[in-house]
Amino acid sequence: MQEREILHPLWVRVCHWVHAVCIVLLILTGFQMRFSDALGMFAFGKAVRVHNFSGFLVLFTLLALGGYYGLKGLFTRVYVPTREDINKIPLYANYYFVRYFFGDPHPFTPKPDDKFNSLQKVTYFMLMFILLPLQILTGLFLWDPRTFSSAISALGGIKVVDGIHLILAYSFFAFVIAHIYLATLGHTFIAHFKAMILGYED
Repeated sequence: MQEREILHPLWVRVCHWVHAVCIVLLILTGFQMRFSDALGMFAFGKAVRVHNFSGFLVLFTLLALGGYYGLKGLFTRVYVPTREDINKIPLYANYYFVRYFFGDPHPFTPKPDDKFNSLQKVTYFMLMFILLPLQILTGLFLWDPRTFSSAISALGGIKVVDGIHLILAYSFFAFVIAHIYLATLGHTFIAHFKAMILGYED
């Protein structure tokens, strides 16, 4: 008999999928704005509106997710890596890049209050609490450069802010590709997808 344990509560799953859709829309509309002559997915004005709306929704889901884990008292345990986590990064990197292809079992078993292995925890912490806030901040500056003119000048001008925003956008695009691939490496091809849809893995 298989045991079912909720790894991802409903609110976490809702935030994840809203966040995921918005990230994809941000990438598509960002490319459209950057390469407007080459792509024809959206009219430029519509691309800007969808991009801005999706950006604010990402900000909301980030705050909502952080607030949820904060109220549950799990924020530090789930997302903040320890020295032990940092020391274990080579172990999990070796699994994903080498041992997985030899059929070795995963060296980590997720639990509701400890669901990320060390490599995931370090990666998610950097993405969600360093790179994503920086991406949101530069996005806000580009959204209303007149209001944030002093901050933009302090960073070196609008081209510098735009360059940072673009580099981070490419980084998130690479992460999305890697994230989708790694999501297929469960005990079945759809196990991790199932967990983020239904909340549990068998």
